[in-house]
Amino acid sequence: MNTSPKPGPDDCVSDQKIPSRSSYLPLVLCGSYWRTQDSFKNIVVFGDSYSTSFQGTTWVNHLVRQLQKRGCSPNVHNFAVPGHTAEEDLSDQLSLFFKKFPEQKSSDAISALDSGATTYLVFLGINDCGRRRSEALEFIVEDIFDTVHDLYVKAQARNFVLIDVPPVDRSPQAIRLECMEKIEERVETWNKLLRTQAIEFQSKTTDATVLIFSSHKLFSDILDDPLEHEFTEDDPETEGGGIWVDDLHPTSEVHDILGEQIFTSVLA
Repeated sequence: MNTSPKPGPDDCVSDQKIPSRSSYLPLVLCGSYWRTQDSFKNIVVFGDSYSTSFQGTTWVNHLVRQLQKRGCSPNVHNFAVPGHTAEEDLSDQLSLFFKKFPEQKSSDAISALDSGATTYLVFLGINDCGRRRSEALEFIVEDIFDTVHDLYVKAQARNFVLIDVPPVDRSPQAIRLECMEKIEERVETWNKLLRTQAIEFQSKTTDATVLIFSSHKLFSDILDDPLEHEFTEDDPETEGGGIWVDDLHPTSEVHDILGEQIFTSVLA
């Protein structure tokens, strides 16, 4: 059993430049493989329709665009699938990952994805919060960290950015179905569990970097003050408006803000 003290939210053991103290980064735990922008030469994404879409670009595309402006053209491996949950589908995404990048049997093996040059981004939980009660979410968040652990051991993954669940309780869908309070409780539970389990995971794998980016705070800021973000006063509750492309999913403009803020918070 690892008996070392658990790191706090701002602990960092790397000599490399640490991420900013952005309000959108509630958790910053840095390990020895963190190379800031150089850690984004390879990007691996696990997620749902918020991370891949047939309707337009997502935050992934906008993040890549920000990196390209800095002279970095990352290799992107996006395993996200619309409608997927962490509970039932993350294991399938992980299987596809290992088909493309087979398990490293030895710590001395040369990985196709260099540990210091690769960042793994996980953005799941929206569909889980829509389907499952709060008391079931702890076990589902554990599934995410089982996946993170598998990547750490079998793929020599060392850099992780976990994106928490946005306030989908304020989406047109939740408003229409009159389930705002129920979904709000689930989202709050999920995000607390994500933070707690991230700290626990990194305390046992101190060479890993674990960051949490809060899409919840970012979306809340947009919904609370749409005019500040160049939307209209009606957009926060309007399906097909400037913020929501339908009853649950954000527009490309919101994805643009999300991708830019991930870049700014983690790398700028």
